[in-house]
Amino acid sequence: MADINQPTNVEESRFEAAYDRLLPEIDALPASALVVINIDVPSAVTSALGAWKEISTHRSELAATLQDFNAAQFDKLEAYALATGHAHALFMAASAPAGLTELSDEVAKARELLLSDAVALAKRGVMDAQRLKELKGPPGYKNIAFDLLALVAMFREKWSVLDGKTLLQASELKHAQLLADRLISAVGDREQTPTQIDAADRRQRAFSLFVKAYDQARRAIQYLRWEQGDADSIAPSLYSGRGNSNVKRRTEDTGVTPAPVVQVPAPVAVNGSGASSLEAPLAGLPGGGPFSVS
Repeated sequence: MADINQPTNVEESRFEAAYDRLLPEIDALPASALVVINIDVPSAVTSALGAWKEISTHRSELAATLQDFNAAQFDKLEAYALATGHAHALFMAASAPAGLTELSDEVAKARELLLSDAVALAKRGVMDAQRLKELKGPPGYKNIAFDLLALVAMFREKWSVLDGKTLLQASELKHAQLLADRLISAVGDREQTPTQIDAADRRQRAFSLFVKAYDQARRAIQYLRWEQGDADSIAPSLYSGRGNSNVKRRTEDTGVTPAPVVQVPAPVAVNGSGASSLEAPLAGLPGGGPFSVS
């Protein structure tokens, strides 16, 4: 079975690969399941991708602990995030096709900056000089975009050695990758760009699949790590900085207004036996399941 999170072509953006593979599911999502986009999509995507490595390490424990754990949805979380990034790129291309030149200029600047750093590191024996010689270079939008993706990949391969020893930041690599993906998407769809309405619709559908999967993963992590108290550092809210209300965050994360908070009464003795009249713990509380709905 093919891994939905991995591209089939070395040169193909993993964002585009995930989008292509998930397109039937994106198009099939009913309108009733759509979530309003009220956050910055690139920020949400990069935040989720950054958290995924740690979130995924808890997969086995979540599957063993939670009876209603949706493993299929959990396993596609990274792909959902990647597909949303590409859908956003297509939306941007359809919304402002005239910005292709400006976008290519940004990609070219990012390419030259990374290439300059890579050449210097190659002279020190850290980077592979032969791989740098294989870069195609300008002219051509695709050439500079794929060069940038290749440079990002080369830096990530050596990041354990470079981290803390170079002015280059990991966030710059993420930004460069998104820029390259946007340019590839814009060029690929230039001659048959979907209408802005279609692009917006698919972006919202991809976003809805993404945020719902992330929200479920986040709920599961919060349940699993209740006593440790580190759930927010493992799976931070995509809506951080938008207010301190827990109810507001929960509503935004799911698109559904939660039920009023239920005050749990103290145990009541039955026939003097000391037995509690309370039944199973409520959903979301220790001992209960995180996914139960009223």
